[in-house]
Amino acid sequence: MLGYDIRVWVDVLSARTAVKSLDLEIGFVSREATELAIVASELGSNILKYGRYGKLSAKALGMSSPSPRGKGIEILARDYGPQFHDLATALKDGHDDRGPLDPLQLLSRKGIGGGLGAVLRLTHCFNVRPLAEGKEIVVERYLNRVGLGAQASR
Repeated sequence: MLGYDIRVWVDVLSARTAVKSLDLEIGFVSREATELAIVASELGSNILKYGRYGKLSAKALGMSSPSPRGKGIEILARDYGPQFHDLATALKDGHDDRGPLDPLQLLSRKGIGGGLGAVLRLTHCFNVRPLAEGKEIVVERYLNRVGLGAQASR
């Protein structure tokens, strides 16, 4: 299991690199490992943008014991920021959790509002767990690509 405290931007890069290495060990091909590195990067950068600080961890699934879905990876992003105002809206490209983004503010906000949507499209499972202080986003992706494009659940 990998675990990285996310407090500054270089922490996101370190976690992204480690997740990609783990993906390759699990058996994902280079393109898939790169997609999962994007997932880790988006989740990590959201911790800094909206959650102030947190932790990104990843673990292999189905490696030591058989799993019904086969081998895969779980990535967990834990932050200490506010809950989503509206998760369904936040998952739409070009939106944050309150609605459409103002194009004039895209540069200052360090993003175009496509990160969570990309995470959803590149994973099989996407869950948000509200916590007393902050939240967790847990995603899973399996070597079997059938069903890629998770449905969000809370």
